[in-house]
Amino acid sequence: MSIAIILNGISRKKKFFYKTILPALQKEHSINVFETQYAGHATGLAKAAANKFEVIISAGGDGTLNQVLNGVLSIEQNLPVLGLIPLGSGNDFAGAVGLTPRPEQMLLLLKQYKPQPTDVGFIKCHDSANKEKQHYFINVCSMGMGPATVMQMEKAPSWMGTNLRYLTSIIKTFFQHKPELVELKTQTWNWRGTVRVLAVANGKSFGNKIYLAPEAKQDDGLFDLFVAANVPLFRFLWFLQTLKRARKINDARIYYNTTDKIEITSEQPVAIEAEGELVGFLPATIRMKPGAVAFLR
Repeated sequence: MSIAIILNGISRKKKFFYKTILPALQKEHSINVFETQYAGHATGLAKAAANKFEVIISAGGDGTLNQVLNGVLSIEQNLPVLGLIPLGSGNDFAGAVGLTPRPEQMLLLLKQYKPQPTDVGFIKCHDSANKEKQHYFINVCSMGMGPATVMQMEKAPSWMGTNLRYLTSIIKTFFQHKPELVELKTQTWNWRGTVRVLAVANGKSFGNKIYLAPEAKQDDGLFDLFVAANVPLFRFLWFLQTLKRARKINDARIYYNTTDKIEITSEQPVAIEAEGELVGFLPATIRMKPGAVAFLR
């Protein structure tokens, strides 16, 4: 079995990977490690590896996995099996499917080798020049406070480190972001209003265990939708504590739904993010691709 690991080169757990995880895996398998050198590098590494390896394992957080996914799906056929060693700060998708950084778990998954069909979301949207753009995601994409936080992080100095940049960015977003007017359509639901957060989820949580979709499954062919309308700021902060406990919110301004396709429009330049990466802007169509990848989980 040919195995490639694509490692986030700036992961704070890189030493743990080389000291503990990799030696354990190398006792039973021949492993090729490709370490990212710059932002977005994992996509290119995954695309180059996709035709050469039977298994590609992402070693990093949700962002690294998102890049690996897009690199692998760019070849469209004879896809390798995907795996994940969660080394990020949030690891939301890993939490949804029960993965840990323990090498014993990955060794067992490789020994049993029963990759599971896993759903993937597919976004068609537009870039800042209004050109059509396409992007895959496996966990959550969102509009509202999510991309606003991503844009704040892009402005923050790199010396602050990921965790501090995220913390300061989300604080700024809470107090600066204004709810945005959107219109969404599914096969069974039309809705128009201002949103603090609109999330389209395949996984259960985003933003480091904020459970917008605690009942989501990764193989049912459906997105779980979460809409937080124009909720007063401090009420929304209160709601976040409920979401952190993986509980649904019972409030007239919070909406839950399911669909395999959603169309979202706005008269404003509303941004879209997926796994902490700015993807593009509305209008967008987001479709589910059932069982698009085989995943070790």
